[in-house]
Amino acid sequence: MRKTGELVQWNNKGGYGFVRDAAGRDYYVHISKMIDGARPRLGDRLSFAVTEGRKGRPSAVEISIVTPPPAAPPPPPKVQRAPVEPTGDRLLGLRTAAATMMTLLIILAISLDRVGIGLAAAYTAMGVASALLYRFDKLYALQGRWRVSETNLHSVDLSFGIIGGLVAQELYRHKTIKPRFVAATWAIALLHTLGLLALALGWFEPLLRSLTGSA
Repeated sequence: MRKTGELVQWNNKGGYGFVRDAAGRDYYVHISKMIDGARPRLGDRLSFAVTEGRKGRPSAVEISIVTPPPAAPPPPPKVQRAPVEPTGDRLLGLRTAAATMMTLLIILAISLDRVGIGLAAAYTAMGVASALLYRFDKLYALQGRWRVSETNLHSVDLSFGIIGGLVAQELYRHKTIKPRFVAATWAIALLHTLGLLALALGWFEPLLRSLTGSA
């Protein structure tokens, strides 16, 4: 009399396991007793005859696969969360505002004859140099090459390149996250803003007169 049952244990490497019938009895299964040589899988429904195996334990013979185990349900779709905007990017608009303010202060100082056109030329030249350095550093980062050092970036920004540096940071979305670098950038921007404000308002004129000895 043939029985049916579920393959509840299976050692695929060794080719043996156990099938359990409807009454809950387990029968030893060996790959050599499969009728068509098929290799069963855990959970398969098997049809088999029963014989007495080694040590008197019941064993399955003339085994065939009745039905394969049901396919596993597809995993639930992953819920894509909206990307979290980095805190540094929220300050990008302030970089443009700071660069614009410094530019206006330079124009004001020149229009009031507080300083010569050479100051605007210095900020323009060094600003372009700073923007190029940020651009190269961004490209090098994407390509996995040697980077422009942060010290060099800050040095050029400090040497009249801060306006170009701020614009480049916003344009390329670069160097806007690291707290120490951001803090140093804003310190340089504040220093230049205060210096340009003092020039535009003539706060340096008494000091210059005292140094030159003019009335």
